Amino acid sequence: MPPLDLSFLFHFRNSLVCVLEARINGLPTGTPPGKVYHWLHYDGASQQLQKLDFQSMGAGDGRNYRIFAQGELWFDASKASLRLTTDAASAEIILDVHTVGSIPEDLLVRVQQYLHSI
Repeated sequence: MPPLDLSFLFHFRNSLVCVLEARINGLPTGTPPGKVYHWLHYDGASQQLQKLDFQSMGAGDGRNYRIFAQGELWFDASKASLRLTTDAASAEIILDVHTVGSIPEDLLVRVQQYLHSI
């Protein structure tokens, strides 16, 4: 299977967690945004990728935010705060903002494989 033509819009991470927004380029005009844009959560401990189900976005208090079915992400130019909600609990994860060019190669491979599978 040929690699997807991806571009990345956001890259947040700490030592165990990474959150990315990937865009699949070259899809036909009219493709729904949910098939073009993908917010992904990577858990380094379990080495698992999870798609975050985007619901809305906006800005407030000098920060941008994204709301997902699984929780929310708030960020500015240097820090991000991810709060994922499960049936049992909700925990805040602090992430640093990184350039999209610094996404580790092994994670890029995982993202390709994951997006091909969904």
